[in-house]
Amino acid sequence: MSREAPIKSEKDFTDILDKELPEIAKISENGYKQGLEKLLALEKQTRQSSDLPSSKRLMVAIVDLLVSNKDWQLLNEQMLLLSKKHGQLKASVQTMIEEIVSKLDQISEEETKIEVIETIRTITENKIYVEIERARVTKIYSDILLKNGDLDKATDILCELKVETYDFIKKTFSENIRSVSRS
Repeated sequence: MSREAPIKSEKDFTDILDKELPEIAKISENGYKQGLEKLLALEKQTRQSSDLPSSKRLMVAIVDLLVSNKDWQLLNEQMLLLSKKHGQLKASVQTMIEEIVSKLDQISEEETKIEVIETIRTITENKIYVEIERARVTKIYSDILLKNGDLDKATDILCELKVETYDFIKKTFSENIRSVSRS
């Protein structure tokens, strides 16, 4: 289950990550799965000590490693596992989801992109702290369905979307519309 970050973490892993992340990057050049194992071990330590900033850094590093190696199946598995870890901080899960959403355009195969989107939608279901991300990927999924001529399914997934914070989404989409109209 996810929990809120406590006021103060038990241990600060900043110095450890500053030292370990470059070493892990070197290891990952030869075999990214070895690097992933080291990142997951560090993630467990930061999660257990409630070090939110370090946990966020590791979530981003894990996503970046898997995306750069285009291992979408392992990315889906790790997303699910990391989001369900005991004591996982909500902000860490949110950071991981945001990072994955920002990298969706790097997926060239439509079927693979849909699988990643479905995984994100599974993780974010009924979680208010990631509802914005859920709305974004649902819109992307709807656009893919619409492009493929499946108007009914595209409409259904948009109609099923439950959002509590419409005001924030309205501002975000308004800013996007303004930036598109200026172009």
